[in-house]
Amino acid sequence: MQLPQSLQPWSDWLHWLDLELQTVLGDCLQRLHPLLGPLSGRLQGGDPEPDGLGDLHQRGSYERLLASEWLLAEELPEEFLRRAVSAEHLFVAPQYRTHQASGTLIALFDAGPLQLGAPRLVHLALMIILAQRARAAGAEFRWGVLQDADNQLHKLETAVQLRHLLGQRTFQCVEPEHGQRWSEWLSAQSEPWAECWVIGQRLPIDDMGLAGRYQVQVQVQQSLDGDSLEVEISGARRARTCLPIPPVNAGLRLLKGEFQAPAAVEGRSAIAAPRVLLTLAPVISDAGTHIAMVLLDQPGCLILRLPSAAHKRPATIHQQLWKSSCRPLTMSFVGRKPGAVLSYDDRLSFWNVGGLPDVLRPGPDVLKLPSGTATLLACAWVRDENHGRYFVLDSEGRLASWSVLRHASPDEPPGTCLLLADHVLGLSKVDSQTLVYVREEAGQLLARTACAGGEVRQTYRLGAAAGVTQILVAAGGHWQKDFGACALLTPGAAGERWQLLTRSGSQELRLAPGWRGFGLWHDPVREGNSLVLLGPDRRTVALYHSGEQRVLFSCSDEVVKSSFCSISGLIAVLTGTRELLVYSLTQERMRLQIHCNLKPSEELSHA
Repeated sequence: MQLPQSLQPWSDWLHWLDLELQTVLGDCLQRLHPLLGPLSGRLQGGDPEPDGLGDLHQRGSYERLLASEWLLAEELPEEFLRRAVSAEHLFVAPQYRTHQASGTLIALFDAGPLQLGAPRLVHLALMIILAQRARAAGAEFRWGVLQDADNQLHKLETAVQLRHLLGQRTFQCVEPEHGQRWSEWLSAQSEPWAECWVIGQRLPIDDMGLAGRYQVQVQVQQSLDGDSLEVEISGARRARTCLPIPPVNAGLRLLKGEFQAPAAVEGRSAIAAPRVLLTLAPVISDAGTHIAMVLLDQPGCLILRLPSAAHKRPATIHQQLWKSSCRPLTMSFVGRKPGAVLSYDDRLSFWNVGGLPDVLRPGPDVLKLPSGTATLLACAWVRDENHGRYFVLDSEGRLASWSVLRHASPDEPPGTCLLLADHVLGLSKVDSQTLVYVREEAGQLLARTACAGGEVRQTYRLGAAAGVTQILVAAGGHWQKDFGACALLTPGAAGERWQLLTRSGSQELRLAPGWRGFGLWHDPVREGNSLVLLGPDRRTVALYHSGEQRVLFSCSDEVVKSSFCSISGLIAVLTGTRELLVYSLTQERMRLQIHCNLKPSEELSHA
């Protein structure tokens, strides 16, 4: 839908919002914009140059008097004199062309407790107004937070930066040293700044060393009756106004960064499921048809079959229970059924993994297995025509497996634990027959492929292991004969730094502060690799590709556990309110949204 003419100057930013939020924030923009006045900063634009003729004025030099007025002087000299006395003569005004201005318009926001809640809505509006103000003047726009000890300035190019501003919260009020630190930092910069704005409440400008350096200060506070927001602008121009507080629902959505109304979800309904553990991440099937989660109130797991519009099949829910004395150590899908390694007494049970008998629990010198259910061990099930193998990575980096053979072999009886490697940092199933694991050897990282028979097929050298804390592997058919793609994480003070390794070379990916990668996706259609990200607010899931970040969806509550299946391209996140959201990268839409919060006394609802 096209914006009204009055909001067109900010259309590039307002299109990030849905219609309801455009109306709410647009009203705030129109009320604030007239108060700002003309740009008064130090723009490096040069002197204006004449550029032809402009409008007609009733004042000016007689050298620019309109030709028809001189004709009147010849024919009717008395009328000419009368018009001169009455200031009715018309003069041609010259048109001037100004040079393109350069510089930076800076906005520094107070992210402290005095600005929490409704005042943050004014921050959003000012962010957009100042970005447009800078663009109109040919300047750059950058924003930062007064309490930021690192003096970081950010751009405003996507809705991600708007959410990043909302995510900047601190319980520390603005102190004079904050302004002094910013003043010293900006003085040391070679890049000129056009205008500087400080936005907050009760800012000690005179004590911060900013009074002579910052042209404009904006004080934002809620009125005593709580019905409006008082905004006072001081500096080269002084103005004051009161803004009505937006409707509650729209205001909350803006503050949460939910800029788009939830799209129609194929699997969203009034379905509710039994409560699940918040400490364990959802498990996704390779085919992308099922999700499994460990139940909270009963010993077992909840299994969700995703809806299918093509087959006119709704979502379904059912449970599978195990003995109350068992504790799950791993969980992964074995075909369409979830399989698990369960621990009870001194034994291990391979639940739903046909062909594997219960075995004695290996000692800690062989495998170190956790005694509780605070986390699940990494695992994978692979199979071919003759073998099926269940791989488990213990908490000490030792990779073990158990084999299921169609034809008995004296070399590996059923239930035999085979140790494949040690110093393993991570593993990932890349297709139904292939597992990739990465281990450290002599300070180097090696990626190796293993098959259902247990053999190591290929070895690839990734680089130095120093500083690498996480490894992501992208699925795909390349791994059967060649190197596929993986990403290595090296944490940094300014944000995560990933090294993306592919067959064509290496690429460094730097994420904005607070963003965390938890999956690597190889798009078989576009033949590209992307990082799956969780935002600093822990509510936003995005995709990072070729230097660009695209938001996929937002959650109403913080995400506590997230999973990604690189084979099916499904993302599953579980929030603190036990809401499960499942998004498909291949279909680019939400597949399921359901609350898993039914207590045992409540009736289980089926789709």
